[in-house]
Amino acid sequence: MTSYVTVLEYTAFLDPDPVPANAERLLSRASTTIDKLLIGTVYATDTAGLPTDADLLDIIKQAVCLQAQYISALGDETGAMQNVASMSMGNQSISRSFSLTTPGTGRVCPDVLDLLQVAGLHPVNPILWG
Repeated sequence: MTSYVTVLEYTAFLDPDPVPANAERLLSRASTTIDKLLIGTVYATDTAGLPTDADLLDIIKQAVCLQAQYISALGDETGAMQNVASMSMGNQSISRSFSLTTPGTGRVCPDVLDLLQVAGLHPVNPILWG
């Protein structure tokens, strides 16, 4: 899977902030996250798998940029630190939270969810036949 957004487009989105060295990987991870959120959403695509509707493509690109920025800000691309409740650097002390009521930092940027919900793209409520 390639990203919906090029590093050049991400650079423009972040301006004036610097682009992280791992921008291409962040954009790929962010694109996968957005694809996951859009499971069940039906729209026309071109041969590259991109939406043919320009407005929809713009929304998805904005969502990918927001998600990549969020992943970068978390400093946790893999989600390995998601359930960390506290951490110390001197003599390395890590506490993990396995609470069902306090799940830790979310893996999806709240602004992405807002953007997709306002655009009517998430949550998707598929029609059940039968």
